[in-house]
Amino acid sequence: MRILNIIRRLAFDEWGGTEATVWNSSKKFKELGNEIEILATTALCKIKRETRDALEIRRFNYFYPHFFLSQKNSLALDKKGGSPFSLSLYRYLKRTNCDLIHSHALGRLAKVALKAAQVKNVPLILSFHGGNYDVPPSELEEMLKPLKGSIGYGKLIEWICGLEKDVVEQADGVVCVGKNELDLFQKKFPKKKAAYIPNGVDTSLFNHIPQTSFREAYSIPKNKKLLLCVSRIDYQKNQRVLVELIKNLVTSGEDVHCAIIGFITSFTYFEKLKKDISQWELENRFTLIEGLPPQSELLIAAYKEADIFVLPSIHEPFGIVVLEAWSAKLPIIASAVGGLKTLIRNGENGFLFDTSNPKSMTSAYFNALFKKNQLIEHAFREVVNDYSWDMMAARQLQFYEEVIHEFKKK
Repeated sequence: MRILNIIRRLAFDEWGGTEATVWNSSKKFKELGNEIEILATTALCKIKRETRDALEIRRFNYFYPHFFLSQKNSLALDKKGGSPFSLSLYRYLKRTNCDLIHSHALGRLAKVALKAAQVKNVPLILSFHGGNYDVPPSELEEMLKPLKGSIGYGKLIEWICGLEKDVVEQADGVVCVGKNELDLFQKKFPKKKAAYIPNGVDTSLFNHIPQTSFREAYSIPKNKKLLLCVSRIDYQKNQRVLVELIKNLVTSGEDVHCAIIGFITSFTYFEKLKKDISQWELENRFTLIEGLPPQSELLIAAYKEADIFVLPSIHEPFGIVVLEAWSAKLPIIASAVGGLKTLIRNGENGFLFDTSNPKSMTSAYFNALFKKNQLIEHAFREVVNDYSWDMMAARQLQFYEEVIHEFKKK
């Protein structure tokens, strides 16, 4: 089949879970003989057209329908939470043959995809990568901050272009990467065709010994226990609580160091994180790295050389980095939220904690070290058997076929 995959942005030097899902699943679809195109806006990457790993990528001009929106705030929306409009994307969708359109973006891009799908009489599938039914109000408030002081005319644009339909109600199928989000979705839309298809991981990336040393590259002594957190530096990912965790571990006599690796999607949050570290005089206990490219040797080395992985998110639909940590045979502790509560079985393949309770976090740390071998054994077996990209791609293709079959019966 011929599939058009839509994603809000695709910048290879600024990566996240959605990009990883679209990219890796598209490669598998291609290997299985399907025709795939990835369509994105030019947010964070201005290259209009390129081919990588035999995949065709097209990027389209876009804008945010807001008067008095500064360049700084526009960049903040590019990084997280923006709902851009792209007329050139709609034109391309309308004139390009396909069997199915799959939008991994919501908002206006999904509405553009819906209108094109209805004009072409092909099904539209939406993917929920988190942040649809389980986002805390405080995070929604943070996401909308870049729009303060601007005047929006998005409703007018949508009315003029005929995009006022509810895209979720009109979609022919929905994919949720988080089990909790699927449950919430099905309560609201019990008759809508939906599937839980989690993210996958390429475990082979972690099979070799990297040619470089992460600890040497960042001057982290080998005798220190290394806690690793790989995630966007952002209020959702909640890395500021790690300052308190490290402070408490040092006080208890642990010789620890924390490496935080992630592209910055909230510069305000990043500054607060650095201020916290400075306030507690923990500069020699933290290494902050503003993102490493996916599959980079240093990133793989970080996973291989760490002693424990920690993910303290406020909400998390799935957590693809959990699969990466498991693939590297690294024990994990994580906050008991969202999809992490489904993915991690407390005491069996990891330990969960309450970020509002410092004792809960330190307890999870010591428990994970004590049961390290058992956690690694269970988690590695699970990630190999249940979370390969081959398996995820096969499930998604099956869902595509089911949606197309039902669409043709209408």
